[in-house]
Amino acid sequence: MKLGHTLVLLASVACLNQSIAQDYLHQVVVFSEGWSNWQTGEVIEPATMGVYDPALQTYVVQDTLENAGFVSDAVIHESSIYVAADGQVLRYDLNSFELTASAAVPGVRQLAVHNGLIYLTRGEVDAAGMNLPLDSYLMWLDLETLDPVGDLTVSQGPEYATEGLVVLDDKLYLGVNNAFDWGNEVGFIGRYDPIADEYMEWDLGEDGVNPIHLFAQNNHIISVNNRDYASTSLSEVLVESESVMTHLVAESNAGCLAAVLNEAGELRYQVAGEASVRLTNQGNLNESTIWLNDAPEYYGMAIDPVSGDLYGSVTDYSSYGFVEIRNENGELNGEFDCGVSPGVICMDVRALVSACGLPSPLQLKPSQWTFDALGRQILGVSSGYRFEVDEFGRKRVVILSQQ
Repeated sequence: MKLGHTLVLLASVACLNQSIAQDYLHQVVVFSEGWSNWQTGEVIEPATMGVYDPALQTYVVQDTLENAGFVSDAVIHESSIYVAADGQVLRYDLNSFELTASAAVPGVRQLAVHNGLIYLTRGEVDAAGMNLPLDSYLMWLDLETLDPVGDLTVSQGPEYATEGLVVLDDKLYLGVNNAFDWGNEVGFIGRYDPIADEYMEWDLGEDGVNPIHLFAQNNHIISVNNRDYASTSLSEVLVESESVMTHLVAESNAGCLAAVLNEAGELRYQVAGEASVRLTNQGNLNESTIWLNDAPEYYGMAIDPVSGDLYGSVTDYSSYGFVEIRNENGELNGEFDCGVSPGVICMDVRALVSACGLPSPLQLKPSQWTFDALGRQILGVSSGYRFEVDEFGRKRVVILSQQ
C-alpha cells in the first residue's frame, strides 16, 4: 500500500472514532382499531399494531390485538411500547414486538410513564352502553410487571371519568370530563403530586366542559374541550399563577376530533366535520387561523419531533384507513395504507451516533454499510479499501487488495 493511502486510512480511522450524536425517526407505530359491531359485539376487522419505516417507506403489521375493540393510547419508553387497549394494558418490546407483559385494567384511557411507574386515567361504559362508575379514575402500575401499585379513590382524587394525562415538573395533570355519562359532562384539570401525595383541581368554567386532549409545555397546561359535542373550546392553566383561561372557538359547530401540539407551542386541531385544520399558539388561544385548507377529516394526529412533519390518519371506520404525511407548511409529502380506523400514532425517535457525519447504520440496509475514505457511500467495491459498519455500529477498515 502506498504511503498516501496509509495516511488517508489513518486519518479516516481517527475520523471514525469521532462520533456525532443526533436524533432520527426510527419508525412510526400505528394502531388501527379495526371495525366491530357495537350492538352484537362481533369483531369484523380486528385491531392491529403496525410499523411504518420512514427510510424504506414500508408498512408491516406486527401484531393483531384479537381481544381489543379499540386502542385509546400508547406511549414509548426506552425499549418498550405500552398500549391501552380496551380494558387492557399491554407492553411490547419495541424491537421484536414481542408481548412481554399484560394486565387487565377496566376502563383504561390514557397513559403516562413517570419514575418507574405507568400512570393511567380511566372511564368506561357497561354492557348497556351506560356510564360505569369506578372506584378510582387515576391509578398506577409497576413499569416492568404491570402489577398494580396504587390509585386515588374517588374520595381522594377525581370523582368522575378522566381522559388526558401529561407530566410536568414531576406532577401529573389529568383531564376530568365525566365523558361516559352523556349529558352530564364536567370540566376540570386535576393535578396529582406523587411525592407529596396531594391532589387538587381547577374548574375550567361553563365553557370548558369535557376536556378531551391535554398538553403540557413551558409551565402551561392546554386542554381541548368538546363541551356538549356541538362546539369546541380551548383552556389554558398557567401553573405558576394557578390561573385558568377558557376560550370558545369561533364558528365551531362540533367537538374536536384530533389535536396535536408541536415543540414551538403551536396547537393544530380539527373540529369534527370541518374540511380544514386550525392553528393557534400557546398563550394566545383566543385567536386561531387556518393551517390547512381542503383537509380530510383526521381521526388521529402526531408530530415527528425531528422533522416537524405531521402524520394524520384518515378512515371511514369500516373499510379503509391510511396516514398522510405533511410538512410544517401543510404540503403532502406522502401517505401509506395501514388498515381500518388508524387512530393512535407513536413516534419512535432514537439517538444515533454517526462517524464524521456518516449515515447511521440504523438508517441503512446492510448492503449499504460501506463508505470510502471521504465518507461517500460505495457499493460493489472489489479492490482497494473500504470502511464497514455493522448492525451494532462497530466500525472497521477492510483492505481488499494492495495498490
